[in-house]
Amino acid sequence: MEDTTIEDTLKTVEALYVQKDYANALKTLEANKSKISSGLWHYNMGTVYAGMREFGKARFHLLQAEREGFISKESEQNLELVEKELETTRLEKPLAWSDYAVRGAMIASEGILSTLALFVLIAGMVGVLKKKSLSAFAALTVFVLLIVGLDFWINSWPLAVVSAPQGIQDGPSAIFPTREELPAGVLVLATHQGEWRKILYPSRYQGWIKNTGLEELK
Repeated sequence: MEDTTIEDTLKTVEALYVQKDYANALKTLEANKSKISSGLWHYNMGTVYAGMREFGKARFHLLQAEREGFISKESEQNLELVEKELETTRLEKPLAWSDYAVRGAMIASEGILSTLALFVLIAGMVGVLKKKSLSAFAALTVFVLLIVGLDFWINSWPLAVVSAPQGIQDGPSAIFPTREELPAGVLVLATHQGEWRKILYPSRYQGWIKNTGLEELK
C-alpha cells in the first residue's frame, strides 16, 4: 500500500487529469517520482500522455510499467487503446522470418521460459531421484541453466519505443540521406554505435537512426 502522502499525490494527479490539466499532472508526477513505486509511476505517466494524445510516450510508459510488474485491468485496457491509436499491429506486422523469431522470443520471455524451466526442474528431479544418477542430474542442471540463460539473454535485448518520429538512414552519419520515417510508438530492437542506433527489428525499418526520440525499456 502507498502511504497517505502518495495517495494524496495520486488523487491530485487524477483530479488534474479529469480537468485535462495534463501539464501540471506531469509536473506533479515528476516531482514525486522518488516517492511512488516505479511501476505505478510509469502507469500514471502513460495514462497522462495518452490523454495528451502523445501515444508514443504513452506506450513506452505503459510497457515499462508492465515490465516492472504493474499489471491491472486498467493498465491493459490503456495499453490496448494506445496501441490501437498507434496502429502497432500494422506497423509492426512481421515481414521476414527474423521478425517472427524476435517476436516469438519476446513472447516466450514473458513468463513462458521461466515456467518451462521450473516445470523441467521439478519433473527432472523426480526422474533423477528415481534413477539416482549423477549424470542425469548434471544433464538436467545444464538444460535448466540453458533455459534460464536464454530467458535472461532475451530480457537483456536493447528494446526501445520511438517517442517521436525519426528519419531512417542507410548509415551512421549525417552524410547519408533520410530513406523513410520511423513512426512514433514503434517498438524497436536496436544496437548502439555512438550517437546512432542500428535497427534490427522490425525488419521493415532496418537502418540507422539517431539516439534522440527513443525511450529505452529497462
